[in-house]
Amino acid sequence: MEDTCSDFRIRAYGKADLALLYNPEMCTREALRTLTRWILRNEQLYTELLNLGYRKSCKILTPLEVGVITRHLGEP
Repeated sequence: MEDTCSDFRIRAYGKADLALLYNPEMCTREALRTLTRWILRNEQLYTELLNLGYRKSCKILTPLEVGVITRHLGEP
């Protein structure tokens, strides 16, 4: 059953912070690798992020980038 009372908000996130929200059971490094892998494997998601100025090496994600990611991957 899906939780309808999510506390997640679209805002700027550190990439590591967002990665840990998606993968709380992983260490930070592995969570980052996993999120990056998900982004790169989803061609439409990656293209949309590139159009917003995203770079794989970025440390901070803008609210627009977070919105695109959650639209494709769902909320963490």
